Amino acid sequence: MDKDLKPVTTMPTNSTVGMGELVEDTAAGRKLSATVDDDEKRSEELGSAPLGLVYSSKEDAKVRWKLDLILLPMMVCTYVLNYMDKVALSEASIFGIKEDLNLVGQQYSWSSSIFYLGYLVWQYPSSLLMQKLPIGRYFGVLIFLWGLTACTTPFTKDFATLCVNRVFLGVFESCMLPILTILISQYWTREEQPLRTSLWWSASAIGSFVADAITYGLSGSDHSGSKYAVWQVVYLVFGPMTMFWGVVVFLGVPASPSNAWFFSKRERNIATDRALKNHTGIKNTEYKWNQVWECLRDPQPWILAIHAFLQCLQGGGLTSFSKIVLTQTLGYTSRHATLMAMPSNAIHLVSVVFAGWFCTRFKNTRCYVMIATNIIVLIGAVLVDNLSQSNQQGRLASFYIIYVNTVPFGLGMSMISSNIAGFTKKSTASVMMFLGYCLGQFTGPQFFITHEAPRFQTAFKGFYSSVAAMIVLEIVLLIYIKYQNHRRDRRQVQEIHNVNISGDDLDLTDWQQDSFRYIW
Repeated sequence: MDKDLKPVTTMPTNSTVGMGELVEDTAAGRKLSATVDDDEKRSEELGSAPLGLVYSSKEDAKVRWKLDLILLPMMVCTYVLNYMDKVALSEASIFGIKEDLNLVGQQYSWSSSIFYLGYLVWQYPSSLLMQKLPIGRYFGVLIFLWGLTACTTPFTKDFATLCVNRVFLGVFESCMLPILTILISQYWTREEQPLRTSLWWSASAIGSFVADAITYGLSGSDHSGSKYAVWQVVYLVFGPMTMFWGVVVFLGVPASPSNAWFFSKRERNIATDRALKNHTGIKNTEYKWNQVWECLRDPQPWILAIHAFLQCLQGGGLTSFSKIVLTQTLGYTSRHATLMAMPSNAIHLVSVVFAGWFCTRFKNTRCYVMIATNIIVLIGAVLVDNLSQSNQQGRLASFYIIYVNTVPFGLGMSMISSNIAGFTKKSTASVMMFLGYCLGQFTGPQFFITHEAPRFQTAFKGFYSSVAAMIVLEIVLLIYIKYQNHRRDRRQVQEIHNVNISGDDLDLTDWQQDSFRYIW
């Protein structure tokens, strides 16, 4: 056989693949083989590839490049727009929204937090709909609706109407991170996932940069005779852009590799085969309660959910109050603060992409990178809080350092993709993680107490505590994963025989696959 060709079954063995690693049963000296139920309905639903499919490394690379050049940019653009919407309130905070809507005391903090009430409430219904509906259609509709809701934000009149608007924004944006996480696991192999996750996650930096640039440009115009204030124009620019993009996503994001419009029939089979190497199936419309129960008993999703909560406890406040910190704590004017925020976006972008590349290049380094970046974040926060008020440049540099704080969350999401198998279990784990995300984002702004400006002592104490707790959790996760892999190695499963894999059997969890090895 030509050396450029490789025979591939839908469930290969002795390989470093997909959701963790599936290793050969060396004790029994047997390999796990698989056959796929050729039932046409199951094939359509799960996307099963022909057994023994043979394709070249060039064909494999072509499929990967199509994903990287078509689907991944769509994911990146979606998250750019998502983050533009997230930072719009922060932009508005220094351009008149508090005065125009008569926000007093902690009302601005609550208007930031209340977004995540809608996000939280819709997480579970969203997980059910993601499993039942074509993912691209569902995604596109919600993106369109959040753009439409953003268009109505300038017409809110007071704290109450702003809160209602923000709750609906939270509902419509609640699908964002879970769907992007699932798309990564559906289309890319384990080796490819960290970098791709980091690329779309880094889009938050691009979104923040674009939002800052647009706001800076708008703020330089004379709005004295205009019907709309700067903050209102910001929303009226961002909203229609998002609505248009919702239509693009509705039409462009496929339900699974088996019906991706940008692949030929053979490429669909190859893409499906690549995804099946992850040993979780591609999609299963049956909601499996046994997998939900298993997920709730598994320590990994809980650790990652608490980790997400702690990440967003400090990150949520930073997102909403970054411009206020620049104006009140560091002393910049409103317009200058928008400009001075841009280097933080560059640090965010470079750190996330570099971390993704590093974890792709060097196997089993994710937990170590998470620990290292949180130590850097902790140092930056301590310096911002404790350097002399007169040392503005030193405090600004320390403020920028904090923006590597998004690295641990991105790597945490990639661990959901890589270590949690079973479609329902993975969806449940994603929901758990994003519930933690919501609670952290909801709580974080409350640590910024108005009368403590410009020092915000409570906010910085919360920042220190959450980052330190994250480091402890990351060490616990590392120890737990290593222990589980060691325990599975020692057990040297004896019961592996040739397994007849049907459409249902493809949807196995990591607990149901004794040959599964976790990445760390």
